[in-house]
Amino acid sequence: MSPEYAYMSEKISTKFPKYVPTDADIETCIYNNWWDLAKKIVMLSHEQDIDLTSTVHSAIETVQKNSKELLNLLSKHYNELDVVNAALQWAESPNEVFLTIKFSARWSSPGALQVEDEVLNVDKDRLQYSGIGTHSGKRKKYQVNLHLFNKVIGNETKVTPVSMGRFSITLKKENPGVWNSLNKSQEKLPNQQIWWEMKEKYQDECDKFLEEREEEL
Repeated sequence: MSPEYAYMSEKISTKFPKYVPTDADIETCIYNNWWDLAKKIVMLSHEQDIDLTSTVHSAIETVQKNSKELLNLLSKHYNELDVVNAALQWAESPNEVFLTIKFSARWSSPGALQVEDEVLNVDKDRLQYSGIGTHSGKRKKYQVNLHLFNKVIGNETKVTPVSMGRFSITLKKENPGVWNSLNKSQEKLPNQQIWWEMKEKYQDECDKFLEEREEEL
């Protein structure tokens, strides 16, 4: 029995003054795997109408996460990364290109909720993105490599978080126009879709731009 355990056990058993359960004490017990003491604190919290629910859930989730990571490290292949071409949707206005990227191979499939070590490079008609995330216990490198239909202004690129597992990129076109295709090759890649909400939002602007161009000709 460690001195710290003995001290906590004695503290919980104090009658005069009566021990009052705290968030810090329940966390200490959980993080040190003193489950018998943690149970006593929870029982005392019920008697004194003290709500420790949020703290207990958070501490246990942390322990479970760390335990899972330790188990994953037992695999010799843990540091090997699966490379995934991330799913994306796109739309455009005459002046901008809108991308929303999901950390998954397909838009309809689950994927990583967050990533780290992100790298984004936008230069003329090239866009390269990569980030490392974990899904189903496997570390994966999510990437996007685009040869854009036309040039954009790299230093005016805007990145916006959308939700867990997704973010959006707004690209400024170097020259106004309607591309009708995201890719230089004009091919639709398997993991690309139209971002219909944004397409409908800017369809009138695109139509008007094309009409004005025709009139100029």
